Amino acid sequence: MISPKTWKIIKGKQNELDQLIHQQSQVNWKWCSLANVKRLKLNILVEIGEFANELKTFKIWRKKQHADGEKAQVELIDCLCFFLGLSNLHQINFTSFQYSLLDENQDFNDLLLQFFSQTEKLFILKNEKSYYQEKNIKLSLKQQQTYYDWLNIFSKLMQKLGIDEKKLLEVYLYKNEINQKRLKNLS
Repeated sequence: MISPKTWKIIKGKQNELDQLIHQQSQVNWKWCSLANVKRLKLNILVEIGEFANELKTFKIWRKKQHADGEKAQVELIDCLCFFLGLSNLHQINFTSFQYSLLDENQDFNDLLLQFFSQTEKLFILKNEKSYYQEKNIKLSLKQQQTYYDWLNIFSKLMQKLGIDEKKLLEVYLYKNEINQKRLKNLS
């Protein structure tokens, strides 16, 4: 579903953006730290909430149930941005990852609940000292599996929204450019 070439592009762009975020920060903090890992995980949860809000599938009280597909796509990509920051810190490699196909019977609400749940399950090291050795952070295969499981749900949501690899890259690069400009305007 996502080629190694596309992974390399988006992971590299995200790494550049994350470095810029760290450099532009008004607060003195370490990028590779337990506090930042928790911040990234919390941001993923917030973005999933924003994504769900754009889908509107849980809002049974609304007369207009139609979601704005483009806004939903951007919010889903926002989830990916923070996920990439977290997975880059833990040095997770996705180039040989095998994706699951969407079950046609899964609706958005089921997938959203799974997405929230799997984000909560993303493994993070609980000891601050574990993050002091930035280049030597290694998760076990079982711990890495929590990231692969998250990515499977993400890919099912992509399929449900009709996002192919080309569209993923297009929306990601668009969002990355916006985020880069925001940060450069702060300096």
